[in-house]
Amino acid sequence: MASVSNCEKIGTLVRRDRMSNKTLGNLFDATRNSINIMRLLAALAVIYGHASAVTGRGPEDIFLQFVGYKFLGGVAVDVFFVLSGFLVTASAMGGKGIKYFLVSRALRIYPALLVCVALLVFLLGPLLTVSDEYWQATQTWRYLAGNATAYCTEYFLPGVFSGLHDRAINGSLWSLQIEVRLYLIVGISSIVGVFINKRVFNTLFFAVIVAGYFAPEVVLKVFGPENHRHVAQMFMIGSFSWINRQSIPIGPEILFMLLIFAASLHGTDRFGFAYVLLLPYLVFYVAVGQWGVWFNKCGDLSYGTYLYGWPCQQLVYSIAPDIGNTLHAMLAALLALFMAFLSWRLVENPSLRLKKLYWPGR
Repeated sequence: MASVSNCEKIGTLVRRDRMSNKTLGNLFDATRNSINIMRLLAALAVIYGHASAVTGRGPEDIFLQFVGYKFLGGVAVDVFFVLSGFLVTASAMGGKGIKYFLVSRALRIYPALLVCVALLVFLLGPLLTVSDEYWQATQTWRYLAGNATAYCTEYFLPGVFSGLHDRAINGSLWSLQIEVRLYLIVGISSIVGVFINKRVFNTLFFAVIVAGYFAPEVVLKVFGPENHRHVAQMFMIGSFSWINRQSIPIGPEILFMLLIFAASLHGTDRFGFAYVLLLPYLVFYVAVGQWGVWFNKCGDLSYGTYLYGWPCQQLVYSIAPDIGNTLHAMLAALLALFMAFLSWRLVENPSLRLKKLYWPGR
């Protein structure tokens, strides 16, 4: 009886210590967090942020008007990459093997992407094209091959949306090729043991950051345009946060200090540095909370919303070109959410279940 009592006391002390030690690692619960709803809100923010790009008229989104640093859609994509780096690194370190990791990543990205691109090429394209050579054009098949594999991003189909302000069929797909490359880098890093030793990882992390600053031509070989390098950096910060999760304190005091720091640099050429520090911390501060746990039972609608957001905006603009940007974004968001629901139910969730056929119990 005495030993049981002692065990209970030890358990109580451990729980108290866990609650008092408010680090990212202690606060994050893999099954009870608000990441799903955060990602969905980010996907909807991308639609809102793209409204002026699709319609070609103002006003610009609220974030860009008040902060003046980048548009809200770009901030939302940064949120995606921070969370992706965090979760993908956690998956790679899950102890289930590199094969499980790669298959899991492929099943998460490719089935929904293949269906989306196929619908654009074989349904939307033929219905809307004004070109008589749609099926003969190499551009059609280049669009299909490049986007379906996420090897590269193709933006146009022959004669489709040719009369619109922006002729891109799906301007959001550019980020997927970066995402896939980062998955491969994480996989290779896992194989060679980079994640096993925190000191090794942290040394490499800061070495890449320094190289990107002082020798950007090295990074250009893997990630070309500046926006590609930027989201890759956000992904790396997410990875860094997982590796060092037990050393990262989470609390309102630190968030407040980062907000003050960012405010002090607002309007200067150093604001980008404050932004890179503030945004990931804010993302994790919100993500560890359980305010959005209720939404997890609805599934993950963020990927489908992101995939179909831009095409839905183009369709809304084609039908109603004179409506304001806010109403345009709302209608496109509703249509994208409907497509996302179908994508999750019919494609994404069934694809993810395939893992259980080969790895029962995982």
